[in-house]
Amino acid sequence: MLISFCRQQEGVFTNLHQLKSLVLFHSHIKSIEPRVFDESANLTSLSHIDLNHNDLTELEPWPVIRAQHRPMSINFAGNSITKFTNTLQWRFNCNSTRPFETRIDLSANDIKHISDILYGWNIVEGSLHRRPLTSLFQLEDILKIGFVAACTIT
Repeated sequence: MLISFCRQQEGVFTNLHQLKSLVLFHSHIKSIEPRVFDESANLTSLSHIDLNHNDLTELEPWPVIRAQHRPMSINFAGNSITKFTNTLQWRFNCNSTRPFETRIDLSANDIKHISDILYGWNIVEGSLHRRPLTSLFQLEDILKIGFVAACTIT
């Protein structure tokens, strides 16, 4: 399924129960509304989303929210993501299922610091050293850092 449009609107994929893989690479997508892939979309079989090489500049925490329910593979490589927003007002819960079985590829974007993700998505609060992003990280590695920073009992 290849679709070319500038914005993924809420409801566009709702109730596609049999959809397992969604490939939208090189589709000139500029934004994804926060609830396109949330639980209300009822995409029960979806396990792979490929959004590489689009025109995304910011990202809501929906990949992490989806990952709390099932392992996923989500590809954002080759976009221009610099900003991590949270209009959903999602909060990282130390007692929730850890989303470490999900592969979320953020390589070849314009992310400068790990803390941009951790603070943007409310994974950690307070002070965390602004560690530069000097090598390619998978999002699950970043979330592990955030989990340790946010949930370690001292």
